[in-house]
Amino acid sequence: MDSKVRRERDRNRLPARSAWARWTRRIAGLLATVAFLGVAVAIFQMVRPESGAAVNASEATATPTAEKSSKKKSSKKKSTKPKPLTASQKRAREKAVDAVREQGDTTLHAADYDPRARLRVLIGRPVGDATGGYSAYFFTKDGFVGKDAQYRSSKVEVAKQGKATITLRYGVYKDGDKAGQPSGTKRVRFRLDGGTMTALDTVPAAEDRFQRSGN
Repeated sequence: MDSKVRRERDRNRLPARSAWARWTRRIAGLLATVAFLGVAVAIFQMVRPESGAAVNASEATATPTAEKSSKKKSSKKKSTKPKPLTASQKRAREKAVDAVREQGDTTLHAADYDPRARLRVLIGRPVGDATGGYSAYFFTKDGFVGKDAQYRSSKVEVAKQGKATITLRYGVYKDGDKAGQPSGTKRVRFRLDGGTMTALDTVPAAEDRFQRSGN
């Protein structure tokens, strides 16, 4: 029997392959190909240069720099706060407090006196007289230059401090106000021109500023 007859006989013995079997083999081959490609990609990912790591490293390096710059900015902001008074500035304030005392008044807030400014102020009240009213005493580096008004006020305080201008806020009485408790207010600016202190606004009348309470 020759080989051609033998092959024909063997082909007739094998069962015929169905369409499902053929598609199954094709799908299996496709999956095997995909799996092979996945393995190849994974190997490439493992051996390729880590460019992302370099970027992350640069970002990590930039972060401390940004933090340092922010610290520098914050330190600059802190440096803008007023410096503590020097020994000579403290002595100037003590002399001003003594000058107010010599006129029979006690100083309420020594911190109102700013020795760095050209025009300085202290608010005084009669010693031992809580209802005697208040006066503003103005100073320069050379000493006392004058008061805000001849007569006292029930309420007066420093509203704003500049280098050569000081704004005082007065209590002003309205109808129905109790003595010692004015409900209205008025701001008056005082400015130093040369060696002279002048009021830039009108100081309220004495009867509008002061009423002695019975307490």
